[in-house]
Amino acid sequence: MAFTGSVEDRLAIHELVMSYGDAVTRKDAKDWGKTWAEDAIWRIPHFPLLEKVMGREEIVRLWSQVMEDYKYIVFTAVLGSLLIENDTAKGVTYTTETGMDIKDNKSRTHGQYEDEFIKKDGNWYFLKRTFSILHQDRL
Repeated sequence: MAFTGSVEDRLAIHELVMSYGDAVTRKDAKDWGKTWAEDAIWRIPHFPLLEKVMGREEIVRLWSQVMEDYKYIVFTAVLGSLLIENDTAKGVTYTTETGMDIKDNKSRTHGQYEDEFIKKDGNWYFLKRTFSILHQDRL
């Protein structure tokens, strides 16, 4: 895949991905929620609670519920591809999540998001994110 689109749009989407990861690491639901479009879809097929969640409000509510089970998560992400066409874009984001749950179980997950983005009022948001686990282990 490739990277297309203006430098300004590519940078804005890169910053969106980084802001998402920063908010996860800080467990900040308000900032994390700002990364999603109001009519967004979040899919994590291997996790029944999050198999398909629709709408920013519901996405944030369920994420906040799930995050209560973690003492911490360090979330890092890298864009693997990004194709921008006008006010929409598609891309692939690779992630690493290292964390500890409230029972002191440590884990590391390498994953991949198939992303769709939308630009509204000059700002980019996640419109759809579908997550797949590439590798996971307990530490």
